[in-house]
Amino acid sequence: MLNRRTLAAALGTALAAPAVVRAQQPLRVIITNETQQSTLKGQSWDYFKRELEAEMGPRVRVEVHHSGTLYDQRSQVQALQLGAIQFISPVTGVYAATAPKLAVLGLPYLLPTARAVQAVTEDETLAGNLFGDLRSKAMEPVAFWLNGARDVGRPRTPILRPGDMRGVKIRVPPGPGYVEAFRQLGANVVTIDWGEVPAALSQGVIDAVEPVANAWLGSRLYEIANHITRVGYVLDFYVVATNKVWWDRLPAPTKEVMRRVMQRTTEWNWTNTERVNEESYARMAQLGATIHTLTPPQLAEWKEAMKPTWSRVGNPLVGEAVMRRLAQIGEATS
Repeated sequence: MLNRRTLAAALGTALAAPAVVRAQQPLRVIITNETQQSTLKGQSWDYFKRELEAEMGPRVRVEVHHSGTLYDQRSQVQALQLGAIQFISPVTGVYAATAPKLAVLGLPYLLPTARAVQAVTEDETLAGNLFGDLRSKAMEPVAFWLNGARDVGRPRTPILRPGDMRGVKIRVPPGPGYVEAFRQLGANVVTIDWGEVPAALSQGVIDAVEPVANAWLGSRLYEIANHITRVGYVLDFYVVATNKVWWDRLPAPTKEVMRRVMQRTTEWNWTNTERVNEESYARMAQLGATIHTLTPPQLAEWKEAMKPTWSRVGNPLVGEAVMRRLAQIGEATS
């Protein structure tokens, strides 16, 4: 639910302050992050904050609100559109209600490598087709951060084959790509907010989860869902977006500094993604979780079982030509 008190305060301050006073105050940059500070995304935002404040000094004040303390996974998009905050960075599926085409980027095994993600975001035709809806909805994409491979896990017994998902109540992020991937396997899919997942799992409201390793560790889900299977059904990434009106009105020198710092942050994120996730697997194993690695034939079975979602979900959203191009990129960069 949108934090109305925070929103009203932010808008009220903006409307009440005279222009001359605003010009003398530091630029306030408010960032919401629904994951824990220790996650890869949390670390990326802290890196951005440090670097921006180091470059701009007292001219800027950066606030990073971790763990969904300001806005939750769903309400952050609306808050950004309304200008109550300046940056968000959810996975593509969270944007799907506002920009439906982005859901295809979360389809299982479609873009399995970082090279594939990079190729899509750097392809001007594809990027314009897929991300144009964000700009028309008052949001400007400014970066793409990696998160890692999404796995599956539950308490007590492992999930090793697609057939093991039948009847399992699993939580996934919002977005047709994630939802239909597991419906295809006969699972019962729910899309509760990320902040509610640990309690839902411990209380038996859900049976299984499918986050990335660094989020699994940061949220301590390994204490409950202690059998983790590395299916890697999506190489997840975040779309970092800002409020378009706010961004367009920034003075050119300020915007240039922000672009430069965001680029450095993105480089840090891409450089450290694999390390952070591998360290997370190792740490969870040390703490008592069991990490299951699939054989090539087992992994092929997962890919084949989930692939029908490409045409069923992808074609209606972006058309067959775009889906063919995405598949070609995925195959060429695997």
